[in-house]
Amino acid sequence: MPKAPPTPPLPLNGLFPVAKPSGPPSMRIIDALNPLLLESRLFVDPNQTRPKERNKRKKNATHMGLKIGQGGTLDPLADGVLVIGVNRGTKHLNRFLECTKEYESIGLLGAATTSYDSEGSILSTGDFDGVTREDVERVLDQFRGKIKQTPPIADGSFSALKMDGKPLYEYARESKPLPRAIPVRECEVSIDLIDFQPAQEVEGDGGHTYKWPTQRLSSDEKEVFTKLNKMVHDAGGEAATAEPPIDLEAPDVPEVSAKTGKRPAAFTVRMTVSSGTYVRSIVHDIGLALGCGAHVVKLTRTRQGEFVLNGPEDEELLDEFASEMAAEDAARAEKAEGGVVPSQLISEEEATNAPAPPAACKEKKRSVPCVPWDVFERAIAERDASRKAEEQEREEARENMTKEEWRDRYGYDAVRRRNAEAPLKEWENEVLRRFVPVPLPVVRDSKSRQKQY
Repeated sequence: MPKAPPTPPLPLNGLFPVAKPSGPPSMRIIDALNPLLLESRLFVDPNQTRPKERNKRKKNATHMGLKIGQGGTLDPLADGVLVIGVNRGTKHLNRFLECTKEYESIGLLGAATTSYDSEGSILSTGDFDGVTREDVERVLDQFRGKIKQTPPIADGSFSALKMDGKPLYEYARESKPLPRAIPVRECEVSIDLIDFQPAQEVEGDGGHTYKWPTQRLSSDEKEVFTKLNKMVHDAGGEAATAEPPIDLEAPDVPEVSAKTGKRPAAFTVRMTVSSGTYVRSIVHDIGLALGCGAHVVKLTRTRQGEFVLNGPEDEELLDEFASEMAAEDAARAEKAEGGVVPSQLISEEEATNAPAPPAACKEKKRSVPCVPWDVFERAIAERDASRKAEEQEREEARENMTKEEWRDRYGYDAVRRRNAEAPLKEWENEVLRRFVPVPLPVVRDSKSRQKQY
């Protein structure tokens, strides 16, 4: 049983990582966490009064003044590291958009899709018979080092990419040429093949169970996609020759090979990529290089900055990390109380731009593992059950209490007081053990400045 970590000065301002599951989009994760954080004494200012107006919200702020944001979106298919910033921590999230990230992705051979993953419609199929692990290893050399990518033009609606504020597919539907060539982005990629797996033939034989999407392009959609590809080519630039064209008129290849009776193999790659890299495009382009097509069936972000999906199993290491984080935050708070010269004070700009994580994490090159999502699932279920029981208790109490008695027991201030006095829950302790506080600005009034000088 892990010991409870020390609690740093409250409310908490900083960052912590969550292991997002595949299925919900990132914003739904934020929405699920909001009620927990709002009722936790760790994150809400105890002096915060209930606002009278809920419509005047600041960016990333809830109606109770808590700020929460994410350091890089993961769409529904993807899982893995999702960095959460709370309060002042939201001002440090931009650096996670620019940092190096690590992913593991599973690609299924034989079919290219509109979204480059299993949630899109099939664009084309190709003969996957005979593709070996060695073939995949060989083409990976094309995707190592500095490579050039164009934004995917074939996502779920053919293109979310816009030019002059207008989606590309609208240019195609209106048969209008693009105003200019699509810009090419340079990125840096390190990629390795870590698995090559044939499809399952007999249950339990160790093969994969992934299958192609069942949805295909309609004739109208094929026409739009064909126009879009031609427009990109006619606009010129590097994007016009960035990848081989897809022949939508080529005959379909069945998912079960007519020659071998087997379904296509899957391959798993591990990638470290620079900011702005289109990870799905790499798997899509590997399939084109193999001549058969491929699409992503699983995508996991395993690292983002100092945060990792899986960290040390040793509970003592996590407890030590939490203690060091709390000690550093307490030291900063003590410095802010007084006894420092003006040159030691942290300005608003310095606090926002200060590097994170603090020394305890940075100097020891320690990775911070994610809070498992099932920890939050249990907390959400417990909260829902508790609120249901409390609501029933409230209704019964209305008949037997005066308004003053009921307010003293169930009113806003009474609930806040009980939350503040309650022992920390499992999820709160798990967040504390992984929490990376950020520097706070020290605000001095005129009297304190006079004392300083």
